[in-house]
This record gives sequence, structure tokens and C-alpha cells, in this order.
Amino acid sequence: MSVFNQSRGRVIQIIFTAVFLIITFQLINLQLFSSKYKLAAENNAIYRKIIYPDRGIIFDRKKKALLENTISFDLMVTPAESKGTDTLALCNLIGIDTAEYKHRMREAIFKNTSVKPSVFEPLLGPELYAKLNENMYKFPGFVLSERSVRTYPYNTAGQLLGYIAEVDTSFLRKHKEEGYEMGDYAGMNGLERTYEQVLMGQRGIKRFIRDNKSRIQGPYENGTFDTVAIAGRNLFTSIDVEVQQLAEKLLQNKIGSAVAINPRTGGIIAMVSSPSYNPNVLTGNARKGSILRDLPLNPWARWLH
Repeated sequence: MSVFNQSRGRVIQIIFTAVFLIITFQLINLQLFSSKYKLAAENNAIYRKIIYPDRGIIFDRKKKALLENTISFDLMVTPAESKGTDTLALCNLIGIDTAEYKHRMREAIFKNTSVKPSVFEPLLGPELYAKLNENMYKFPGFVLSERSVRTYPYNTAGQLLGYIAEVDTSFLRKHKEEGYEMGDYAGMNGLERTYEQVLMGQRGIKRFIRDNKSRIQGPYENGTFDTVAIAGRNLFTSIDVEVQQLAEKLLQNKIGSAVAINPRTGGIIAMVSSPSYNPNVLTGNARKGSILRDLPLNPWARWLH
């Protein structure tokens, strides 16, 4: 009997030890991994909206703005949240077919994954923006995102000023330490590129709570964790816009270049190379229209990509 009791005692001891180890393992598991699931749940419940800053203004020597900022809108999509979208209605509004719709969705996922917002239709014109704004309830996963774009009040110094465009994967690889993300715009050449770090500013972020249907319910934690967008710094040049316009007019329909320099300071007052182009065709909704149409005839086309 004593041997039997000893064996039974060992079995009970083993059972209690196993139960203890299981409970201990579960507690450790909860401590180590529950934060991971909590973070995943929070990411699904919180919508992170990027607030793009105004780029700095470039002025001539008399403090006349050679370029300005104006508001435009992009249609953004988060593919993982777009289930239930009225695809046909959206295609009709934008003017694309379903094949193009699928292509853009695949491209968005490839560029920025399915859980991050990507640009679906950039630089909306006022009429298209108004139509989309009225029908956004039909398009879950899509949002209208505000950004500033450049305009050029004097239609001059396009080659000198340069232009901005949305960054691509190649740009991100080259500048991976500078904090750019898909959807950002950056200077591609001219002064816009040379002084990119001065002009670009700093993004802000607003966070919103979403329900289980991805509908915005209000600010997350009353905006405690939001950050404010910081506008870029302005750039003051030695260019004289009136001299610049005169130089461009003198070289109109000619091939050549001209530079006017202040002999006392060495500052450049005007810099022209002809043929030239109107910088306004490289900004806003016009970029999608006239520039693409005119590139084959434009001798500067090879510089605009």
C-alpha cells in the first residue's frame, strides 16, 4: 500500500507541477505579447492623418514672391479599408475604367502596403473635388487630403526656380535618412531642389478614433498626441523679377542664354536660357493636362522628368 500511495503522490505532484507551469507560461505570454495585440488593435482603431506643411516662398530682391502656395486636394486610399466601395460610381466620377481602378489599387499596395494611405487621384480640380466630396460616403477607405501646390504669378524663371513633384521609390532610396514618405512632394531641380531642406517644412499628424466600420468618431485622446505642421522657411534671392521677364522676352523664339550680375555684389539679377517654359504648366491640375500634351513639342521635355 505504501508503494501505491507513493506512486499516486508522485502523479498528483506531477499534475500540480504541470498546471503550475502552464499558468506561469500563460502569465509570461500575456505580459510579453499582450502589448503587441493591443498595439495592433489601436492601429486599426486610430486613423493617422498627415498634415502637409506650406513650403517656403521664394522672393526676388524687392521681396516680390516669385512663386506662391495654393490649396489643392488629393484623393487618398487605404486599400485594406476599401471593401464595399462603389467602384463603378468612383470610376465614373474620376473618368477611369475598372481595369485602371484595379491597377491603381495594386500600385498603391506595392508602393505603400495595403494598410497605409496612398495617393489614388492627385491634384483634384475644383469641380471634381466638389463631386467627390458629396459622394465620399460611397467610398470607404478613401479620403480627401489637403495639400499646398505652387503657382507662379509672374510666369517666369521656371528653369531657375525648378519644380516639385511626388517622390517615388527611387527618390526614397536615395534620401532614406531624410524622413520622406510615399505621398510627400519634394523639389526636383532648380532652387526648389538646392534649398529643399530650407523650403520643405515639417509634417504634422492628427489622430482620429474610428469605429468598426472605419468611420471617424472624433479626435484620439482629445488631440494630445497630435503634432502641428511647421511651414518651410522663406528664401530671399538677388533675382529682379522685372529684369528676369525682360531677359526672357528678349530671347523669346531664339536659342541662347543670358546672365545679368550685380557688379558690386556678384549677385545674379537674372538668368535665362531659351527656349524656356511656363512654370505654371508644372503645377496643380495643369500638370496632368497641358504639360503631358505639350511635352513632345517642348525642347525642355527631357529636363522635366
